Amino acid sequence: MFSYPSFREVCDSLGDKVLTGISKSAAGTAQDLRLYRRTFPTWVARGSERGLANWIHDRMWDHLTVQLDGIPNVNIHDHEPTREITVGWQHRLRVKRHSSSGVVRTYPTPTALEFMFQGQLALEGLEEIRLITGYMWDSDLRQVGVPVISLRDGRDKIIWLEELPPADESGDTGTLDLTPPPTDGPIAPVVDINRPSAKEAEPE
Repeated sequence: MFSYPSFREVCDSLGDKVLTGISKSAAGTAQDLRLYRRTFPTWVARGSERGLANWIHDRMWDHLTVQLDGIPNVNIHDHEPTREITVGWQHRLRVKRHSSSGVVRTYPTPTALEFMFQGQLALEGLEEIRLITGYMWDSDLRQVGVPVISLRDGRDKIIWLEELPPADESGDTGTLDLTPPPTDGPIAPVVDINRPSAKEAEPE
């Protein structure tokens, strides 16, 4: 019977290098967005929300490919529209922005929806863990926030959503303090899968 891994167990399995790479990628993406706004303020002001989301996704993905390159047992799969990262044989990650309530958006193709479910058919103990990483998105300020990882099981069930420490909080050894931050209450278990048009679809 499939049992959900805890945030701590996932962090231990992914390792400090992968987690630090995610944190650095989110920080780099936030910096890119600030530079983009300073350099082309009119473009940003007149652009669509979907266009901006795709631009940010591309920047986050680019940073991740650099940060995770060369880490043992990490493989990067980039064949549009699917982009994902595998760590070892057990963990598969996709990159999404998360709203304050944990909502992520995806074009609901069969493969995208299948990814949301855990416990796919496999030998006991060899189940694949599907994770969504990325960052929190401040919709009011339109800013990239803290790096996060979430575990879900299905379209509308969030098992957990946890923040990673910002990259600049890493110690001299590169080890991150992964003690889960306090929360004010439970996170709403909702995933937004409203069907956007194919033209507007985010990468899987």
